Amino acid sequence: MSYKRALVTGASSGIGRALASELARSGTTVVLASRARAALEEVARSIEKEHGKALVEVLDLRDAGAAAERVAAIDEEVGGLDLVVACAGVGPSREVPPWSWQAVAAPLHVNLCGAAATLTGALPAMVARRRGHLVGVSSLAAFGALPSSAAYCAPKAGLSMLLECLRIDLAPHGIAVTAVHAGFVDTPMVAHRREAMPQLLTAQEAARRIAAALPARPARIDFPQPLALAARLFARLPRPLHDSIIRRLGD
Repeated sequence: MSYKRALVTGASSGIGRALASELARSGTTVVLASRARAALEEVARSIEKEHGKALVEVLDLRDAGAAAERVAAIDEEVGGLDLVVACAGVGPSREVPPWSWQAVAAPLHVNLCGAAATLTGALPAMVARRRGHLVGVSSLAAFGALPSSAAYCAPKAGLSMLLECLRIDLAPHGIAVTAVHAGFVDTPMVAHRREAMPQLLTAQEAARRIAAALPARPARIDFPQPLALAARLFARLPRPLHDSIIRRLGD
């Protein structure tokens, strides 16, 4: 890869951690960002053992405005970010009804607003340099509604739309924008699930797929392909049939 410096949010665990490690192996200096300093420092030590370079940045995406300002400052401090990956995310509370504000509030603030702040924070400088790459880790769940999943599907769908709009607006400025739509990945966020998770990938497998595709600067990276195709086709079913299947899934 040709990235000299990258910022990865959610780098303390899951896909973010695995992708940061993949980038570091390719020679990229990676700014590791999340709220968990101790976990970030452990990731940094792991990267440095393999002779990679990593910086630790404690970043709280719950305050999106402050996060955007900090990302802009990081860009200046490191001499310009070539790649920004918005990977941080939180799951909904399972203590409240899935349709309640208490369930959707945190995912909306972090998974959508925090991701938007991450991606746009470095944009003024990237546009001025006329180079850069933005990547947002969304989900196949962005393609259509699922039962009891408003807190997950809605922020991911919003992020996918944001990335598509940014891609159109930034193409004339030399900035690439990629939306990653991942299927089931074995991360702490899905550890509680008892439902089937077809074509489940490890975080390392997901990160390798993303890292392998990034140099082509694609508009989308969807995986695993059989599940991605099924998700897209399911979203296009006639509404009565779609809703009938959804109701069965929710039972």
